[in-house]
Amino acid sequence: MKIREFKNKLWFNIFIRIGAIFAVFVLVISLCNVTFLVDFFSRKEKNALKEQITVVSELNFSDTNAVLSALSDINEKYNFDVEIYNQRGTILYTTHGGQMMDFFHQNSGNFNMNHEEMQVISSETLNDGIIFETAVRRFDKTEYLLCKKTVSNGLFAEVRVQKQLIANSAAIANEFIIIVSFICFLLSIVWVLIFARQFSKPIVLMNEITSDMSNLNFGRRLQITRSDEIGQLAHGINELSDSLSCALEDLKATNEKLKDDIELERQLDVMRKEFVANVSHELKTPISIIRGYAEGLKLNINSKAREDYCDTIIDESERMNKLVLSLLELSRYESGQIPINMQKFDISTLCSDMVTRIFKNKDIIFESSVPNNTICYADPLQIEQVLKSLLENAAVHTPLGGTVSVSSSEKGDKIRISVFNSGSHIDSDLMPQIWQSFFRGDKSHKRESGRFGLGLSIVAAIMKMHGTDCGVYNTENGVCFWFELLI
Repeated sequence: MKIREFKNKLWFNIFIRIGAIFAVFVLVISLCNVTFLVDFFSRKEKNALKEQITVVSELNFSDTNAVLSALSDINEKYNFDVEIYNQRGTILYTTHGGQMMDFFHQNSGNFNMNHEEMQVISSETLNDGIIFETAVRRFDKTEYLLCKKTVSNGLFAEVRVQKQLIANSAAIANEFIIIVSFICFLLSIVWVLIFARQFSKPIVLMNEITSDMSNLNFGRRLQITRSDEIGQLAHGINELSDSLSCALEDLKATNEKLKDDIELERQLDVMRKEFVANVSHELKTPISIIRGYAEGLKLNINSKAREDYCDTIIDESERMNKLVLSLLELSRYESGQIPINMQKFDISTLCSDMVTRIFKNKDIIFESSVPNNTICYADPLQIEQVLKSLLENAAVHTPLGGTVSVSSSEKGDKIRISVFNSGSHIDSDLMPQIWQSFFRGDKSHKRESGRFGLGLSIVAAIMKMHGTDCGVYNTENGVCFWFELLI
């Protein structure tokens, strides 16, 4: 569902539901008023009649002024008519008409008014001698609610009210409540309209952001401007987004590391297979030669041939021994079994001596331009092995009349020793592989060279022990190997 459609639907649903609640509330109030308000008013008036008849029964009828004052208060406060009459039906006090009150107030005995008996519709005798009746006045058929009680010897009190007055009061109250309810309903519609928009807006934003989160987009955040449940929910979504974002980043990093580990494991597996194949290749030929020549000796060949066979067996044994020693040396360097004796020494002397020793009987131009007193911090014996391997490698790949040179340059807190030899370039695809065991660029595996392809692997292992780098790059007319040492 599109965001705009979701927003409109959410806002409409909230508006309809809350509006319906208010409408039902107003309708229930109106129905209750129409159905129960008259009965409610009647019960209230009935209770008031009972209370006032009790008040009248407690008056001192010998005090005319007090009686008249009390009856006037009841008439003004409750709009009840009160009459006090004797056994003959003669009214002694009444609130029915102001002129009667004035007449009794003047103690006039020239006027005689009798209590009017009404036609009783229903009657109920209550506690304390109170009689509650519903009656109709004979001459105008007006219906009354009234309470009667004997208040003293020979005197009776009656408090009454017209039922029509109750109905009128209930109708007025009902009309007023309906009008107020309708106005409140209209105001509530306006309020619901505003509330629905304000309430739906953050929810729509939450929906948008959670949709982005489901698509692994955790860049958006909710702006929290409230502290209620909606604000707490928004805060929780922000925290969830942050947690998922961190978890996703960790997962990506873990996946990348896992990919690297898998690739490394694959490469190691390939290297192991190549290592076994290379070792097998290097050992197969000398073993076959030794076996063949040993069988020849067993057949008692002539003395001259026997001497050649023995020399060949010795040469092949030496070759195998050299291979095994080289493998052991490489293994010890790679596993860190050879202790490293770090000290400061002048590498210029070592470079000069090594170049002279390796190239003095070869038809190759050589030189060492490393300045005197070039001090470095390393293991002299291991660095000698590094120089020996690089210079021997250069000697093999330098044509007759070619050039080999050793130079140095400082790079911060390190010194770089470079071994250059003229000749053919190394293919860029092969450069990462030349540091692997048994790798030989010519791929010929010629036994005459006496090389096993372990020299550069030993160089890489030694430099790793020193915590520095080594590398190779092609120049305009040759190749340059280099390694770095701490100053």
